[in-house]
Amino acid sequence: MNEVRTEPQVFLQARLFPFVKENGLENNTYAKTLIEELKTAKPKNPLQSSQVLEKLARGHALDMGEKGKVGHTSSNGTSFETRLRKKIKTGMIAENCDYGNSEPLEIVMALLIDDGITSLGHRKNILHPSLKYVGIAIEKHKTYGTNCVMDFASID
Repeated sequence: MNEVRTEPQVFLQARLFPFVKENGLENNTYAKTLIEELKTAKPKNPLQSSQVLEKLARGHALDMGEKGKVGHTSSNGTSFETRLRKKIKTGMIAENCDYGNSEPLEIVMALLIDDGITSLGHRKNILHPSLKYVGIAIEKHKTYGTNCVMDFASID
């Protein structure tokens, strides 16, 4: 994620173009919009690791994995915002969830391309200049094999 944030054009050439070709995504509208966006993207600060956000991400990944659920709402009905605001009181927060991918590059590419997500919310979270901290957890998932949760914040 930091490579696409700090060196978007390098990421485009070294990572995205080969990934698109290897996965037959040359005609995928979402991949095309990502390519266009990265051609002119300005570098952003790298994301900093946050133990608080990692703990929150791990809790949600374990919950979703054990219950075989998907989404940003916990199995007990708690919203993502309520979960994160228990520890991150102010500032911007965001969350990305990915299911079925186990390799970090696959996860990042799936979230950046955001195929089928008209809002491109996952892509926007990864590239948002105000989001400065991240916590990431990859855990087993009852239905999809693996799931990844990324929790972001502007203030740690």
